[in-house]
Amino acid sequence: MKTIKLHSRGQEVTQLQILLNILPDGIFGPATQLAVLNFQQSQNIEDDGIVGPITWSLLYDGWELIHHSLEEKTDLYTPYFLPYKKTHTKPTQKKWIFLHHTAGWQNPYRVIDTWNENSEKNIATEFVIGGQSIHNDNSDHDGKILHAIPNNGWAWHLGIGNQPLHRESIGIELCSFGALTKGYFEKTEDNKPKYVHKAKNSFFTYVGQEVDPEQVVELENEFRGYNYFHKYSIEQLKSLKELLLKLANEHNIDVREGLPNLIRKEGVKAFEFIGTKMCNDSPGVWSHANVNKWKLDIAPQEGLIEMLLGL
Repeated sequence: MKTIKLHSRGQEVTQLQILLNILPDGIFGPATQLAVLNFQQSQNIEDDGIVGPITWSLLYDGWELIHHSLEEKTDLYTPYFLPYKKTHTKPTQKKWIFLHHTAGWQNPYRVIDTWNENSEKNIATEFVIGGQSIHNDNSDHDGKILHAIPNNGWAWHLGIGNQPLHRESIGIELCSFGALTKGYFEKTEDNKPKYVHKAKNSFFTYVGQEVDPEQVVELENEFRGYNYFHKYSIEQLKSLKELLLKLANEHNIDVREGLPNLIRKEGVKAFEFIGTKMCNDSPGVWSHANVNKWKLDIAPQEGLIEMLLGL
């Protein structure tokens, strides 16, 4: 391929834009130049915005890796990749898998779109699993797995700084609103919490949306101040198990270790254990809450625990 740069036009520019996953109009304008610069920076090569032999080679290598992997994986999950600039594209060896929930709606496409729209860079997880609506009226994406970060790249997803646990882990999000309250919800006014009281036997998200009782799970023991959570669906947990087993095989991760093993020893209290050293010392599957005391994901729901113990 010939060298192209700002103001170039033609078939080579169109091919470049396809490789960069941007609108292919055949015109090398400022938007295409920015995409090239972001790609070059992600590959640690000279970021001059000029597409020469090295940049072409890396672009085609990445394209082949992505499409080779798609042939193998589309039976389980669907690619819906973030732009290069939104992730760390340098591959890393994976030793851990961390489980999250989104604290939001059921649509996994919208979750990834929101990460893309976020002005903060590189905040995402590698996979997102769709769920059911809190209103119990929509399951279109229930159990649907989207792949957001290709080629063993990574993004910030734990809130613990630049550590191997970040760089060498795979994050999986379950679409779920998370913690719920009964009879009220809490909002902030003038930087102070305010309780908004509602029907005493109804359940609410943190933004005040009422939740259908069919979508509520009550924990036997309070978890970090909450007894009620948006239920992880049967299809979500089925997809999560299949994904964990696939990743275990691909990355040689023992998914029985980490949180599942701790549950066997400590029961539900395992979800309360916190420590980056604990997780560092035991590669396997962990919860976001195991490394961050402020987090509620994932919640110790019975269906989830049964799935983890059955790995």
